[in-house]
Amino acid sequence: MNAHAAPLSAYEQDMHSGPQRELPANIEAEQALLGAMIINNDALEAVRSKVVLTGAHFYEPIHREIYEAITSMVDAGRHATMITIRDRVTEGRIGDMTVSQYLARLASSAVSIVNAPDYARAILEASAQRAIISLSYRMEDVGFSKELDIIDSFDSLRAVFDDVSNALRGHDNEGVSFADAVDGALDQTQAAYKSAAPTGFDCGFTPLSSMIGPLGPGQLIIIGGATKQGKTALTGQIVAGVARSGKPVWFYSGEMSAKELAMRQISTVADVPVWRQKRGKVNDHDYERMMITSNPMKSWNVRVQEKRMTLEQLRRAATTFVKRYGPSLIVVDHIGLIERDKETRRLAEWEFGQEVTRALKMLARDLESPVLACAQLKKNTLTAESGRLNDAAFFQAISRKPRYSDLIGACERDADHVIIPFRAEPILQELEPPETSDLHIKWEGVMENQRNKGEIILALSRENQWPQRRDVGWNGPKTVFVDQSATDQGRML
Repeated sequence: MNAHAAPLSAYEQDMHSGPQRELPANIEAEQALLGAMIINNDALEAVRSKVVLTGAHFYEPIHREIYEAITSMVDAGRHATMITIRDRVTEGRIGDMTVSQYLARLASSAVSIVNAPDYARAILEASAQRAIISLSYRMEDVGFSKELDIIDSFDSLRAVFDDVSNALRGHDNEGVSFADAVDGALDQTQAAYKSAAPTGFDCGFTPLSSMIGPLGPGQLIIIGGATKQGKTALTGQIVAGVARSGKPVWFYSGEMSAKELAMRQISTVADVPVWRQKRGKVNDHDYERMMITSNPMKSWNVRVQEKRMTLEQLRRAATTFVKRYGPSLIVVDHIGLIERDKETRRLAEWEFGQEVTRALKMLARDLESPVLACAQLKKNTLTAESGRLNDAAFFQAISRKPRYSDLIGACERDADHVIIPFRAEPILQELEPPETSDLHIKWEGVMENQRNKGEIILALSRENQWPQRRDVGWNGPKTVFVDQSATDQGRML
């Protein structure tokens, strides 16, 4: 067996060439642990209850293959034996032994299942030492680098260091005792009671907050919607509400630039539509009003990421932001506009959607911050049927309200709340009959009844009763939903 085999961890793939000291490894611990697992598969569960150990933590390539063979069979409900493991390991000589002979040797040197976690810990610590050595070289490379992406490189290294640190915290894998969880829940309730305000992030839009309350730490909130239904508009209003309350916001915008988002916000307070801003169709009075009313926005702690990112890049950027500013609202608009990497490039759209929402939920919990993500509805969910137009067709088109099951990729599986804005007006516009037909007058009547109206639908919730609906107004020039119960509409936007 080659005691100086190439390192296995992903952190160690780019080690410098040239003379180096021997890398830390604990071959005996690897052999003893694998032997224990071959003799008694329950040793795997004993290890998993204490540490997070993967094949990449083993120094020897053959050990990695054996460990991964054992874990895959056990997870599939099969019994891992010397015979079944042999079929999953690359054929070859290990020193002067065949694979079968080596597996038999491992079994003969097995340790007790009671000691298995200790050996796993020794393997993990040796792997961490190798990772730190690799990081030191990579940090040196970054320091001498003349590339413009030095910040991204540094953030990447910091993420790796965090991974190494977390892996060494074996006590984290024991979980939180329910006694501590109860105390934490009571503390949170008491804090909310004393401050006479709920904990979390206030979205600042009463029709929504009346259904779901504040956006809580660790929550994933999905805003679903079809084109022209207002999901980006509602997201912008939530961002504005959170930012006005003094909370930081990190906004991944795959559709709109930071400047376009700013124009939308200026439109809501200055009453100057975005199209007029873009074309310069403003007078001195308009511009002065825009300057005055937009000044408070400059104090908002909102960072907009316009650059397309992969899921891993997004995770690192959001993590860096939260470490700097504390618990924040993380916004993704939208899920389908996250860049694919080599591992997700071949996934279908619905598969990728599931992958993203699962990762975003984990991110929310890791950062103890709410994550708000926009998602598209399945194709043709709200498409109007224009084949046979009659009185009933108009009402059928607007009575079909979207449900959580209409989201692409079953995003609701990971969501704490699913919010779907709905507007009948764009659907009816697709059904407009010829002006010379008798139906046009009836269409106008239905259209007039739906003009400048909308609904906010709580389509799914882990905390509150669902479904719920709130009637809202729609201000087209400002592209915002309006709280019809508010006495001061401008302040609510």
